[in-house]
Amino acid sequence: MIFYLIAVIILLIYLFFKKTFSFWKDHGFPYIKGSFPMGSLGSVRTKEAMCEFMRREYDNYKNKGPAFGIYFMTRPALVITDLDLLKEVLIGSFDNFYHKGFEFDEKTDPLWSNLATINNLEQWKILRAKISPTFTSGKMKMMFPIVLECADRLIEYIKEVNHENLEMKEIFSALTTEVIGNIAFGLNVKCIGNPGSEFKKITKRVFEPTNWDNFKFLFMFALPKVGKIFNMSINPKFITDYFLDIVSSNLEYREKNNIQRNDFFQLLINIKNSEQGMTLNEMTANCFIFFLAGFETSSSVLTFCSYELALNQDIQNRLRMEIDEVLKKHREEVTYDSIAEMKYLTKVINETMRKYPIFDTGMRQSSRDFKIPNSDLLIPGKTMIMIPAIGLHYDDRFYKNPDKFDPERFNEEHVQNRNPFAFIPFSDGPRNCIGLRFGLMEIKIAIVRLLRSFSIHPCSKTLIPMQYSLTSNFQSPKDGCWLKLEKLR
Repeated sequence: MIFYLIAVIILLIYLFFKKTFSFWKDHGFPYIKGSFPMGSLGSVRTKEAMCEFMRREYDNYKNKGPAFGIYFMTRPALVITDLDLLKEVLIGSFDNFYHKGFEFDEKTDPLWSNLATINNLEQWKILRAKISPTFTSGKMKMMFPIVLECADRLIEYIKEVNHENLEMKEIFSALTTEVIGNIAFGLNVKCIGNPGSEFKKITKRVFEPTNWDNFKFLFMFALPKVGKIFNMSINPKFITDYFLDIVSSNLEYREKNNIQRNDFFQLLINIKNSEQGMTLNEMTANCFIFFLAGFETSSSVLTFCSYELALNQDIQNRLRMEIDEVLKKHREEVTYDSIAEMKYLTKVINETMRKYPIFDTGMRQSSRDFKIPNSDLLIPGKTMIMIPAIGLHYDDRFYKNPDKFDPERFNEEHVQNRNPFAFIPFSDGPRNCIGLRFGLMEIKIAIVRLLRSFSIHPCSKTLIPMQYSLTSNFQSPKDGCWLKLEKLR
């Protein structure tokens, strides 16, 4: 009797996985075969990063249809390769693809109830309307001096240390941590040259998850309904409590002492006190996403940019020349308007984000069945959609010799002749990154200050080529980026 019971269980398991891994075959899409337990991603994180997997498979399937299927463990996912379909997903049929493809519980994970991750469309619209005005040009100019002061502190710190072997990711992480602490949470944190800072320790813990944290994230991503049943949370409770506490205490301190600053935290306080209103949890969640988006992304772009400038001295010299010429017209003052005039600087940053995309793979989820225009293919409702920025950014149909670092890809003529969806470092459409202008402002300030004070060169330690992006490994580059800085003035 027990033998027959075991045989039936084995048969049911076999039939379940056979049905699961025939999903894309049944729907007519080209696909990568899946197997237990990792689906199509058996090599990811063990032999390669997600960005390597996605770039390779994008190249393999980009001419085989508008999209191809993969299996994220047992969860079917569709990877878009056609730019018209991508535009339809991000903009044309946004009301069907607004969901970010990830489930969370507001009670167990209040930090994730923010503008970037919330999945209720009406709640998202209300929250977007509240927060959008905080990122206007006028608000950016208000926050500019705080960012500039942090960048100046960074330069003074670098001048005092050994310039022969500097790990740039660690240095830029200290800068972005200090900026975010000041702007998003209203804290006068001093992280540059102070590795013992409590705020820095907490932020480092967020971006260096334990194996258990990684397992939970993977489990909740692949089996979101099961994760909710077990009340699984992305962040450990002490991290959630830490951010809730600093927002609550800072809010109380400011209101009690009638203190106002030109930062993001003050803008959230203004929203809380307006007719629109904002709860403490909403304030904390949106400070937290500002922190997530602004910390790792900016420090990574700065790291990869300095890496490429070290390897390409001609580009570095041309960029420094532009910076000097523009600042000369502005009485040597670094201002919001002066950095806006630095066109070649923008090209260099864009080429950095093309070659090293902030998020190598974006995500959406279909709310209902969707027939792909001009085809017989149907995307089933509740399907995870994956947007392979890494594949698009290295597609030789759009970028000749894509492994070469060439800022001129972003001159006016090339940009006009290229499909805009071939470059999506901040996604696109209504759910693009709302803080992209702030992030770019921070990056530009840091590069300008750095190149005015130092020339950047390779050093005796090995430079690590980028193989790990934010969504692949949470640490980029994996083993650091060591460079030599020579003082100019």
